Amino acid sequence: MKLVLICNEEKIYDGDVSQVDVETENGVVSILPQHQPYMAKVLGKVSYIPINAGVVSIDISEGFIYTDGMTCFAVVDK
Repeated sequence: MKLVLICNEEKIYDGDVSQVDVETENGVVSILPQHQPYMAKVLGKVSYIPINAGVVSIDISEGFIYTDGMTCFAVVDK
């Protein structure tokens, strides 16, 4: 799955990941490849696992995330 992460109008990450975890209003949500379409307000933290790398976590103040199962878009503020 591809992740496009934008923070403060700057692209932070644009590449393949195996998983994205986000803190939302409804708790922590894990987004995996082929996830059903999903959109949520993000609070607190975004974590992702790039292919062949360790977990990367970013603390944020707020934002939104959307996935169609093939691409995940996150627009956040630190």
